[in-house]
Amino acid sequence: MEYLVVFIMLVLSLFLIHKNLNTRKKGKCDKCSLILIMMLIPIISFSQETEKPFIKEHKLHKHRIDFVNSTVFQQINNYGSVYNTLHVFLTMDFTETDEIFINASVSFGNGLKKKLEREGYSISSTADDLEDDLKNINDTGRKYLMEFFYQKKIENFVLIGGLIDAAAFIDANRYANDEHTQFLNDVFVNNPIAAIPSYNPGFHIKYNLHENISFSGVFIQNKPDKGDVGIAEIEYETEDISVRPYYFYVFGGHEHKGFGISSDYAFSDRFGVFFRGGTSNVDYNYLLSGGFETKKLITDDKVGMGAGFIKGKAGVENIYVCECYYTVNLNKHLYISGDLQYIKEKKENVALGGRVYFSY
Repeated sequence: MEYLVVFIMLVLSLFLIHKNLNTRKKGKCDKCSLILIMMLIPIISFSQETEKPFIKEHKLHKHRIDFVNSTVFQQINNYGSVYNTLHVFLTMDFTETDEIFINASVSFGNGLKKKLEREGYSISSTADDLEDDLKNINDTGRKYLMEFFYQKKIENFVLIGGLIDAAAFIDANRYANDEHTQFLNDVFVNNPIAAIPSYNPGFHIKYNLHENISFSGVFIQNKPDKGDVGIAEIEYETEDISVRPYYFYVFGGHEHKGFGISSDYAFSDRFGVFFRGGTSNVDYNYLLSGGFETKKLITDDKVGMGAGFIKGKAGVENIYVCECYYTVNLNKHLYISGDLQYIKEKKENVALGGRVYFSY
């Protein structure tokens, strides 16, 4: 009887997703997403194979619903803005090896993104998915539903297909991969000059070659741009170090290809460093970024500092970014952060900010 209920709910869920993907009538996409989330609540747990830190932490939870909420204030040139993002994560298990994962988000406000675009900056002061991004995801008309996929484990294989975020599996980093609890700027969350699409139809395959070595492959649509993207990554990971070199290529669109690498090293459980680099044949020659994260000895307060440089091709400005943050751990669910960024492209600016983060 339990599996019959699961089957019926899965069929209804897929029907709602189909409507959500194809209707553009005002309000219907919102209702489909909301109904979908509510109907799956009674039979969820959490074990999805993501690499995003703010999602991975929920593997330790035993809640019926896992969610995070982040409120951020940023100011630049006497212009201030506040935005709020809420994520809800759901995993529905059929067996120990079969599950469905859902990531839905609602945001209010667009932060400094449009202000920076008007002033000629190519990099945003936040990597969050903001209000305008989520009301028309990748110009598809879909709203709020970011990830919805099926996951299957077969011995050393993990197979995933559906609406996926390539950045959840590729270019991961323990210290620079999460705009909710680590750095805010685009440069320090993922490789901004690589084609690593998010929230599009695609599939991911991971094979554990050895205890510490694995191979990952992603093939995903490149919306809102043309073509599809293929990415291959090799990962070496221990308790102390991880190294993830990868290659990406855009099929069927404007030729875009290049290499990337994301790595980190933990000297202890209170101090670690990271490095990210990449090359591209479009607009920018290469990316270099690195920094550290440290925790105070007595408390779990964190300090992070990073510096990044993107070398532009002929006629394209170089980009310089520095960021530091200080996070105070009020309890296991609530954090507050102060954030300071230096950004230079056609001109230089300083962005001052603060963040309140709640998870459950």
